Amino acid sequence: KVSDAVRRIAARMPTYITLKEVKKRWGRGQEDVFPVTQFEKLWGDMTALPELDCRFVCVPRVRGQQLKEVAQLDGWLRDGSAEFLEGICEWE
Repeated sequence: KVSDAVRRIAARMPTYITLKEVKKRWGRGQEDVFPVTQFEKLWGDMTALPELDCRFVCVPRVRGQQLKEVAQLDGWLRDGSAEFLEGICEWE
């Protein structure tokens, strides 16, 4: 029942196609670039559904960016994310 309902909504949502190049590293300094086509539905974009009253709201960027790897730490400190989280958290 739920699965059928999700599929009905998915059929009405737009599909976005992205063309990009992806590097495949084989090792020993060898890499190739392959063209890739990616098809996706962005579930956050329900503006195509006429029965939904969709709006875009301007929000401040400072919400605390997620850190997914150590290499992002410098940018996280510079963009204000660390300071923002410091202000809303209690540290012991």
